Amino acid sequence: MFSRTIILGILASLLGLNLPVRAETCTPLTLVGGRGSEITKTVAQPTIPGPFGIKITRNNWNTDWAVPGGILFNRYVATMTSADGGTFDIILYLKYSDQTEDEFFNSRRLELAAGKPLIIEATPRPEEQPFHVNLFVNGVASIGETYTASVVACR
Repeated sequence: MFSRTIILGILASLLGLNLPVRAETCTPLTLVGGRGSEITKTVAQPTIPGPFGIKITRNNWNTDWAVPGGILFNRYVATMTSADGGTFDIILYLKYSDQTEDEFFNSRRLELAAGKPLIIEATPRPEEQPFHVNLFVNGVASIGETYTASVVACR
């Protein structure tokens, strides 16, 4: 019979082995219609319609990041930070090529502390990948507020 000390010693040896850990790889996504992967915006006033369908002002509430094709990602991580803090209405979507979208975050009048990042995670549909990640930031309280945002895709 094995003694309790020998059994505990064997268990400790097995638990102490350094088993390989599969590392996650995250890739910054590129802004649609912009440069790089990070954007800093100041929330604009709402769009004001004019005569004949002409818009007098345009808002800048939507930001899209392109998801590269041919790669299966298992999660997307958006990071939003306001240097001065502020109140924001924030929605995060994954947009699919069949013109559907999945909403992953929806918060009204969310107070962001100065310099403290808000991290939002989204998981794609099984066996399907989005083509865009969309961050929608607006709200009367956030007009004039500035924020920085970026998105990474992980596998």
